[in-house]
Amino acid sequence: MDDCVFCRVVKGEEKAEIIRKTENFIVFKDINPQAAIHFLIVPTSHIKDITEIKDELWKEIKDVSVLLAREKSLKGFKLIHNAGDAAAIPHMQVHFLGDVTPERAT
Repeated sequence: MDDCVFCRVVKGEEKAEIIRKTENFIVFKDINPQAAIHFLIVPTSHIKDITEIKDELWKEIKDVSVLLAREKSLKGFKLIHNAGDAAAIPHMQVHFLGDVTPERAT
């Protein structure tokens, strides 16, 4: 979708600090971080939200998340997904938050 900011990031048309890229996902830093480490895990194909994702892609999100946590030597992390009207951008995104401070943990 040409009007989707995340599709433009995937195509390299929109600036983003990319952390990792696989065939199915791109991981980049959130521009408005809510934690010391805040990445977005975004499908490379336009998927609206969790209602449209296949199980094997959900497993890859888990695998990428565990790998990120190990690479960053995190003791813990949060994964957050907003669906439907709760999502600011209608392209599936999983927020990976690490080193969450006590004030932000709730």
